[in-house]
Amino acid sequence: MMLLMTSGFSRRTLLRASGVAVASAVAGCSDGGSSTEDTDQPEDSRTTAGLTDTETPEETQGSPSVEEFLSETDNYDGVVDETGSDSVTVDVGVEANGAYYGFGPAAIRIDTGTTVTWEWTGQGSTHNVVAQHGADFSSEQKSEEGATYERTFDESGDVLYVCVPHEGIGMKGAVVVD
Repeated sequence: MMLLMTSGFSRRTLLRASGVAVASAVAGCSDGGSSTEDTDQPEDSRTTAGLTDTETPEETQGSPSVEEFLSETDNYDGVVDETGSDSVTVDVGVEANGAYYGFGPAAIRIDTGTTVTWEWTGQGSTHNVVAQHGADFSSEQKSEEGATYERTFDESGDVLYVCVPHEGIGMKGAVVVD
């Protein structure tokens, strides 16, 4: 431990790396496999982790601000303005939070009617995209490079989402819809 502390590592870095290792070890446990398509199940029949079929993410707790929600996400540098675009791509599995456990960019601003496509990089194990506040959607867990999930945002507001297996280590994102 002393060697790590003197080599430029902080206790926080060590703890985060330990969390990454544990999360990586169990990331695939909740899904028997992964798929590159979300067509197996209608979107409205999917459930968000930890909620009953009748609860929505908004009903379980108050919605934090984008800054509060992303405060422990180490690749969050503010909201990237993508207004004026008909479609925007967010990479899933970018380098962040100690390994490939980030969305890139972490937060985007779009106009209503814009389609956001999350595209997997193939890095960092299995990931998904699950709304926690401001909307109700959930992708399947995927790991294949080039796999995608998309959603068109027709209502204004802040949509906060996570990768469920890696939420605890900061894999979070936001879509600010104007």
